Amino acid sequence: MKVVNSILKIMDKLAKFIIITLMASMSVVAFTAVFFRFILNNPLSWSEEAARYMMAWVTFMGAGLAMGQKRHIGVTLIVSRLSKRVRLAINTFAELIIAIFMVILIWQGIKLVWDLRTQVSPAMHFPMIIPYLCIPVGCFYILLHTIRLLLERTSDTLSTADAELTENTFKGGTKP
Repeated sequence: MKVVNSILKIMDKLAKFIIITLMASMSVVAFTAVFFRFILNNPLSWSEEAARYMMAWVTFMGAGLAMGQKRHIGVTLIVSRLSKRVRLAINTFAELIIAIFMVILIWQGIKLVWDLRTQVSPAMHFPMIIPYLCIPVGCFYILLHTIRLLLERTSDTLSTADAELTENTFKGGTKP
């Protein structure tokens, strides 16, 4: 467990850096593209492609960060009305399904990256291995957080929905 937490601590810092850097870069690219298109009447051929590749990395790294913070959305209308024990079983099952899905995506992502290792992007002539690498890297990051959540799971720690239920109950003045 200590190994997983150590790896995740490093990956969380790296993910935050990647997300901040790429979001800032996307803003600069978007502003520059608008400037060139509408002010200079000379549109950039590469701006949309660059922004798309940056957004893919931001999406996968952000999903991993959200998983680690238990911030993924979920439909809790029915689950929140069940007993704590049943919610525990459902949440554990859901996280096992997520882990299995991430393993499949990692495997298929690696195959995709391998197949595209010699391809370059049309506008920037950028190696396509870099944008598509976000799939196995991001899914591995999500998988590690999912494993951590499964290993740390107790009857007291269920999901984001349970944390929000508890928080809202305390605000209302009643105990859960």
